[in-house]
Amino acid sequence: MNNRNQIILKNFPIKNSWEENYKKIIALGKELPMFNQEDKTKKWLIEACQSPLWLKAEINTEGKVIFTGDSEGLITKGILAIIIQFYTNRNPEEILKDRPLFIEKLDLSQFLSMRRTNGLQALLDQIQQYARAFLVISKPFN
Repeated sequence: MNNRNQIILKNFPIKNSWEENYKKIIALGKELPMFNQEDKTKKWLIEACQSPLWLKAEINTEGKVIFTGDSEGLITKGILAIIIQFYTNRNPEEILKDRPLFIEKLDLSQFLSMRRTNGLQALLDQIQQYARAFLVISKPFN
């Protein structure tokens, strides 16, 4: 298990009740940096989520992908914050290779509604799509 998975898991001790974990997830969402109102467009919207969720991806000059986002739902925003923490500031290869094992370890899907679970999967799929696109555009043309 990679270091980012371990860091996230340390924030959610097994002894915590799910009520405590929900509170922690909501608190993490509140710490998410402000998302530009102008970016709350269909271009960045992930449709499958229970609450509207926007995820923007950009690649910086070092070849690292930077994710920003927002959601109107407190739990959705908290989950987004955790996922952004896991994936942001990594190169596309790392994003495609590394899996958020903390989701299984925390058994998140057991405590999320079906719609939120589907939204989480849509979010993860979109991140992979961004990484594949950035991988293609960052490779030199022959």
